[in-house]
Formats: sequence, structure tokens, C-alpha cells
Amino acid sequence: REQLIWHAALIGSEAAADFARKQFTGLMQGRAVHPDIMKSVLQIAAFTGDQQTFAYLDERFVQSQVEHERMNILVALGCFKEKEPLENALQYILDSVPARNKFVPVVVMAANPYAIPLLWDWYVSNLEQIEQFHPMLYERVVASIVPVAGLDRPQAVKDFFKDYMQKTDKATDVIKLSLERLEINLRLRAAK
Repeated sequence: REQLIWHAALIGSEAAADFARKQFTGLMQGRAVHPDIMKSVLQIAAFTGDQQTFAYLDERFVQSQVEHERMNILVALGCFKEKEPLENALQYILDSVPARNKFVPVVVMAANPYAIPLLWDWYVSNLEQIEQFHPMLYERVVASIVPVAGLDRPQAVKDFFKDYMQKTDKATDVIKLSLERLEINLRLRAAK
């Protein structure tokens, strides 16, 4: 049910989006949302929301003592459509999200066509901080960003990592695999 609501809203179902927005409005007013649909309600609220939605998610993330709810909020942070809350969410990842969870919204953003254009610049601009993620989590960030964010500027991404892999051995296998996935994605795009 939860996934159906999210995917229905994503492909344009106004009924699904309206349902989720009403649930989110109730949540903001202190009413409970059934746990089975909470994640999709938060995702749709972000997708159709703005800076006010981001502020609510931030406040709720800080106040929540329930790890599952905090994870749902992190997933929602990756679902914004508007540029300003997306940029704020990217900074929020670096400043406010616990180290063990920083990869979660990044992976979600890598599947969000509205966020993808921001990811490469964010990665390069904040590389020192991102490299401080746990090695496994850093690899997840690389593996999610490179195959999609590199589609718009493949040569720049390839050149960057050619130089990067000469300077460090961080995530070398994952970088190579991600560049291969980028190559596959480029071929698929060209075959259309």
C-alpha cells in the first residue's frame, strides 16, 4: 500500500497526492498517520512541498527518538522537487544527519530526476567531508551518484576520477564499477 501511494503520486495521480497531503497536514496538526503509509506520506509531502515542508521534516527529525521514523524522514529528504529544499537537504546531510545514515537521502536523490542535476556539484564541492563517511557508506554514495549524475557531463566525471584514483585508493573498485555503469547508461541513452 505504501509503495503504491508513492508511485501513484509520482506518476501524476492527484488522488494519491491529495490523500497524502491531507495525511501530512493532519500530521503537522498532531494527528497520527498509520505507520504503514507514513513513509509515502512524507515522500509525497516533500515531492509536492517547499521550504516549509523541509522545516517540518527537520524539526521532526530532531525531535524523534524512533529510528524507523528518522529513516523515513531521511528518505523523504531525497524526494523534493523544488531546488531550494533540495539544496538545503544536501547541506543538511553534511551538517545534521548522523554519520551512519548520511548515505540514505543521497541514494534516494540519485533516483530523483529533480535532484540528479545537483548531485555532482555537491559531491565535488564537499568531497573532503564526504570522504570522511565510513568507507562502506562512502562507496554507496559514489555508486549512487556517478552512474546518473555523470550522464550530463560524462567526460568531466571520467576525468575527475582518473585523477582521483591516481591520488588515492579510496573506493577504487566501486569507482571503476560506477564508471562502467555510467558507460552502460550512456549507451542506453544513445540507443533511444
